[in-house]
Parts: sequence; C-alpha cells; structure tokens
Amino acid sequence: MHGLQVFGEYVFEVFVVSLLLAASALLVIPFIPMFIGVIGFFKSDKKTRRFKDIFTTIGSSFGTIAIYTIFELVIILFPILNIYFFNTHPESTNYFVLAVCVVALVVGVIYLINGPIIIVNMQVGFRQLLYNGFMLLFGGLFRSVLALGVIGGVVALIMFYPYVLPLTLYAVPYALSKLLTENFYVLKAKALKTSVYELKHNIGKDDYINENGEVNHDEKK
Repeated sequence: MHGLQVFGEYVFEVFVVSLLLAASALLVIPFIPMFIGVIGFFKSDKKTRRFKDIFTTIGSSFGTIAIYTIFELVIILFPILNIYFFNTHPESTNYFVLAVCVVALVVGVIYLINGPIIIVNMQVGFRQLLYNGFMLLFGGLFRSVLALGVIGGVVALIMFYPYVLPLTLYAVPYALSKLLTENFYVLKAKALKTSVYELKHNIGKDDYINENGEVNHDEKK
C-alpha cells in the first residue's frame, strides 16, 4: 500500500511539473523563470520538496531572473529565426551572420543549462551569473558535455517524434539538475578546500558561496 502511495505521489509530481512547464512554454516569456523554479524544486530531496519551492525560487532572485530571461530570449530566439530564414531563403544567406548566429545559439544553450544552477545555488547579479555560468562548465567537462547532449538529443527526438515532447518536460530539467549540481559541488568543494564527499555530508552546515565565488561564513546559515 505504501509503495502505491509513493508511486501516486511521483505520478502527481510529474504531472504538475510538466503542466507548469507546458503552460509557461505556450506563453514563451514565463518559461525560463518557470524552468529555473523547477530546477530549484529538484534541488530539495524528494521527501522534503514542495511545489511552492518553484515559486519561492523565482521570487527570491526575481531581478536577476528577469534580466537573464531577456538575455536568453534574445540570444536564442533571434539566431533561430535567422538560421530558419537562411535555410528557407538560401539565396539571401550571409555566412558571416550565419556563423555569428550559430555561435550565439551555442552560448545561449550553455547559459540556458548552467544559468539556473547558478541562480538556485548562489546569490548573484547578472554579471556574476555570466561569469559563474561559464565557470560551471569546468566543474566536470564530461557532465557538461552530457548535459548539452541531453538538450541536443531531445531537440532531435522532438523533430522526428513531436508527440514525445510532454515526456521530456519533467525528465530534462531533472537530468540537468542532477548533472550540473554535481559540477557546482565540485567547484564549491574547491572553494571550501574540502572534498565533494565531505561537502555533501555536511550539506546543512557548510558555508555559503557569494556572487564572486568566494566562501562567506556569515551571509547565509
């Protein structure tokens, strides 16, 4: 009976998270804040997390999230529109602009997967978010490449089988949260001059990292 209850709670969680992300994606602009909120939701243990954690995460860093959302919309949507235009109008192709669009799109995707982890785990302004979002790559290059592969694989899958999209709305942020939070732990352990194991063991007692990636003993307990 207990197993059935746990399964029911898990199914309900998948449904609610998927519904929130789907609704925000239809409205476009709220999607990125909601995505960040879901990453914050997954930060907590399964037994302790609550749906209100999604909105608490958004509210706690609203200013940074607002600027980050505009940044992501510009750096992802405009390159996509340009690339689509060049693909449908090859006679108008400008290869320099095309190259810039591809680079911008790659940068946008990198910050799309790294930015939420930084926002959820650190108190940062937008400038520090850009710096730390880039540095997060080096917490584990394999995990970073795997995270990018998850995004690329899902995009390719949806292009051929669009009906699987609802199944990815829960799985993708969950996978990114687990992969890239591990990168954050690696960098934080280095800053605290300890091991990842010790850091996780003392997760409730460890020191906070401020917006510059420095250890702060007083800001957050």
